[in-house]
Amino acid sequence: MTSATQDITIPSADGGAIPAYIAVPPVVPAPALIIIAAVSGLDGVARDWADRYAAHGFLTVVPDFFWRTIPGPMRLDVPDERAKATERNQKFDVEAGVRDIAAVRDYLHGLPESNGKWAAAGYCFGGRYTLLAGANLGADAVIGFHPSKMGLELEAAEKITAPTSYHFGGADESVPMDVVYEVQDALKGNPLAETYVYPGIQLGFTAKGRAAYDEAASELAFERALHVLDKLKTAHV
Repeated sequence: MTSATQDITIPSADGGAIPAYIAVPPVVPAPALIIIAAVSGLDGVARDWADRYAAHGFLTVVPDFFWRTIPGPMRLDVPDERAKATERNQKFDVEAGVRDIAAVRDYLHGLPESNGKWAAAGYCFGGRYTLLAGANLGADAVIGFHPSKMGLELEAAEKITAPTSYHFGGADESVPMDVVYEVQDALKGNPLAETYVYPGIQLGFTAKGRAAYDEAASELAFERALHVLDKLKTAHV
């Protein structure tokens, strides 16, 4: 059986419409998963990950969280598009982004395909927002791959009691090891928190087709994250 996919729009809290891609798993109801993608946005890599999570039994949505400023996918190997991706990253409104995550959560809860549980998965840019989702939005699990700017949300990390699974590249210059240690320290009060460091691995190691992609690290990180997410399948509300 294959997943059903389509492009949709989700109402925002302030009256706008959030473009998104949804992948519905073959068996429902299922736990929902919100992917907070990298600065490249709602691109082919993010869609491929949504399809893969759906194939593993998760009702998965990738919103375009940059819809308020510079929407759409950006190719980071194209200078003009990389510049736009950088600009929208710098202009991003954190509070509005958190409201959008809540709006997507509420939308998913309203679907008959949802079992009432939800998780957030962050890639690069999306990492810090999984901490906020876990601390303030009631996420039932949070996971992150080569997550950036996590050091800005250490207070949120300390509040999380849900299962977590974070995966850092040991050679990721954008997230030095002292930041990783700070995140690990902030999560130490949560017995359900897992953090992994992959020696010699760079930023973006899960992005197939890009220079930093590392198949072995990506597959291991995905397997470990699924171990956390799979626990949501048997929990119904």
